[in-house]
Amino acid sequence: MSVSDQLTISDEPTNRPEYHQGPQYYDFMSALSQKRGTVRYLEVGVNEGRLLSMIYSKVAVGVDPNFILSHNVTMNKECTTLISATSDRFFSSCEPLRVLGGSPDLVFLDGLHAFEFLLRDFMNSEAISSSASLIVMHDCLPLDDIMTTRSIEDWQSLTMGTKYQGYWTGDVWKLIPILRTFRPDLRITFVDCPPTGLVCISNLDPSSTVLRENYFKIIDTFGPIVSSPSEIDKLYSSIHLVSGHTVLKEYDHSLYFSL
Repeated sequence: MSVSDQLTISDEPTNRPEYHQGPQYYDFMSALSQKRGTVRYLEVGVNEGRLLSMIYSKVAVGVDPNFILSHNVTMNKECTTLISATSDRFFSSCEPLRVLGGSPDLVFLDGLHAFEFLLRDFMNSEAISSSASLIVMHDCLPLDDIMTTRSIEDWQSLTMGTKYQGYWTGDVWKLIPILRTFRPDLRITFVDCPPTGLVCISNLDPSSTVLRENYFKIIDTFGPIVSSPSEIDKLYSSIHLVSGHTVLKEYDHSLYFSL
């Protein structure tokens, strides 16, 4: 299936929302971790630790090269381990399965907002997961093209004065057409959670080498794509957003994800 097949503009107006609705992403993740009875949790990109502090699990591992913790990340857990390293270094040299004590049940990816970094984080996370694991990617559903800048230095000034001031997603939205093109076997759910949506991926195959074998083809194909308003409209015209409230209703999360 080609990239153009995955991002085809429909005859209907784009369903790109002005703002994402439903529970804030950290409230959604907190509730989801409880409903799934999470034993082992992995978070890439911890920052101040707000989300990590709200996760319910037996074991939690947080990875970040520059922690600036302002929350109690040990809450609701028996064991919390923080690894001060880039995600690439963590996956290549820190024995993630040993640190976690086994495959993670739930993974949250919120590292550097450049699509090639998220692509590697997904590949590496899937490789240590089980078929029942759930990987959640943040910031993949931008609301305009300004917040999709790849520039760490410029994103704040670029969004200043706009209605999305302080929003930064980078170009990680590209993971959606990448995964739908190269990994149609994955089950992908697009959850409408503020501020910039969640993409939840299950039916994982830790033995898959498709993304790794096609890594540079993917980079060369998707790297030149400009995050224009029309590209973002194409993205939203190709997906179906599900309310976070709908996913969390009673035990309906089992309708969307592997267990």
